[in-house]
Parts: sequence; C-alpha cells; structure tokens
Amino acid sequence: MKKTILAVAIPALFAASAQAATVYDADGVTAEVYGRMQFEIQDEGGENSKVDGIGSARMGFKAKSEIASGINALARGEWQVNAENSDGDDEQLAARHVYAGFEFDEGGTVVFGQTDTAFYQAVAATDIFNKYGYEAFDIIESGRQEGQVVYNGEFGGFYVGASYQFRDDNFKLGAGNPDAGFPSVKTDRKLDNSYAATIGYNFDFGLGVYGGYHAEDFEVGDKKNMALSASYSLNDLYLAAVYVKSDLSDIKWSDAGGVVHEPEELTGYDIVASYDINAVSLYTGYAFQEAEGKLAGVSGKADTAKAFKLGAQYKFNSNMKAWAEYLNDGLEGADDKWNIAVQYNF
Repeated sequence: MKKTILAVAIPALFAASAQAATVYDADGVTAEVYGRMQFEIQDEGGENSKVDGIGSARMGFKAKSEIASGINALARGEWQVNAENSDGDDEQLAARHVYAGFEFDEGGTVVFGQTDTAFYQAVAATDIFNKYGYEAFDIIESGRQEGQVVYNGEFGGFYVGASYQFRDDNFKLGAGNPDAGFPSVKTDRKLDNSYAATIGYNFDFGLGVYGGYHAEDFEVGDKKNMALSASYSLNDLYLAAVYVKSDLSDIKWSDAGGVVHEPEELTGYDIVASYDINAVSLYTGYAFQEAEGKLAGVSGKADTAKAFKLGAQYKFNSNMKAWAEYLNDGLEGADDKWNIAVQYNF
C-alpha cells in the first residue's frame, strides 16, 4: 500500500523500501539493496478463463554520496522480472526506476532518468491496492516514463513537483496499478515532449490536498490531463478521492477486441477507504471513467471503467504479507476478477 506517499513525498522518492539493507557506509558514501519475491494465484475472468499461478521478483539498489555541504549525489536502479517463460511474453525483465541526480538539504531533489512523472503525486492518494486499482486513470496517467528530469520538493507541509520528458520514439503508456506486474503498454505513438506539475499541502490533522497538470505532445496529436485529490488519515482509518480529466486531440487506441476509438475527453473519479486492525488491513474502492467522442466510429459517450473492489491483507511481520483482492467489473459483458498472493520484502 502507498497511502503514506503524500505525507512523505520527498523521502519516498529515494527510500524505496523500509527493509533496505545497507551494504556499504563509509567516507560519506552509502549503498543499499532491497527487493521482494511474490507469488500470486489469480482468475482474470472471461469465458475461457483459468486460474493461473504467477511468480515475480523485484530487485533494486540505491546509493548516496556527499558532494558538498548540504548537497548529495543520488542513484537508484530497480527492475522486476517474471518467473514465467510462457510463449508470447516478450518482456520478462522490466525497468521501473533508473535515475541519478542531486539531493539538496533545503531544496528537494532533482533526478534524471526513468521514474514517475510529477503528475503521479496528484493521483497517488488512491493507490492503495496491491493488484487492482487505477481503472479511473487508464490512458490519463501515463505511469513511469524514461528520459525525464524530475523535481520534488517539500517545505513544511507544502509539496511541489515538476517534470519534463524529452522525445520518446517508443512511448509506453502505463495502464493499471503500477505495482501489478508489467503495466506499461507499447503504443504506436511518438512523443515529442511532455511536462507536468503538481502542488499540494498536508495539514497537521491528517488532511492532504493535491492538484496536478500533465501536457503530452505527440507527433499525431496531444493530450492534456488534470487531477485533483484529497486524502484523510485518522488513526487506523484512511479515506481518499481523486478526480481526473483528459482532453485529447487526434489520439486513437484499439481495445482488446481491436475496435478503434478516438475520444475527445476522458473523465473519471476514484474513491478508496481502508482500516487497519492490528496486522489486518481491510480496504475497498470504486473507480469510474467515461469517454466522450468517436467511439467505435460513433460519436457519443460511453463508460470505460466501473470497478468495485474489495481487499484484505495480513502482515505476518515487517517483511512478509499476504492478501486477497476481488474486482467486480460493472461494464457490460465484463467479468469479475480475483487475486490471492503472498509477498516477501527485504
């Protein structure tokens, strides 16, 4: 779960895992390694669906060294690999975060490489599911991107983030929960550039409010995205909601059935709630998205996401956890899904 990300935006950028092990610490240089192993059993629904068992592993490292008083150099690399060798899976190894940069004691961080855009912080409030989630943000929030310059700064309770992405001839679009396997989807779009900015404030009484904007310029069109979010924490209770909107120009995509859509506008909202009872976490959420424009060759409106989710998680200790999650898909002709998993973090 990532529900603390808004309260610790700057530490979260670099502190990849609470279980990270320091492997070197001398002369002002520190290096840490971290990772996880996971096995999940799932049913993705469908007329010919079957129950699958899927394994994956994640490995990362981070390093920091002092350049001058109040200035540190940063580096991070993180990859995920599937345990599967199934036919048609052409991306067994996927890079998640690969960057280097600078940390300023009084001025935040600047990194160069692949990581989340600044827009992610505007929608992060509802990113609490292990497997599901993100249905309201499909196509709108682009996921982790390469070739970026990203700034994150936190000053008291105030947060500010900005990012710029250079040209990408092999643009990949993040779809679905960014922690669920390999969410990036290859597109035939060439990105000229994009820029994003997010501001927010975390109050002392548990309320956090954020707003973000992300403009993406493609060779064949452009996409302008905005998001507003609010979250509230009170002891073991957590509540959050996000509203998103995207204006598209000459952007097309094909659905799973090969039908071409050319929407002019996407709007959506995501609502989540969670409650912790000792080692048990119970959480739920509802995501909705609507598209307006030319859909399957016909102008009009159509629902593109109506997902109700339930989840329960148990933490055996600080390293080991297990969960069960269920998704009820309210779209016509769609099937429900479920997922059971165990995960070890180090």
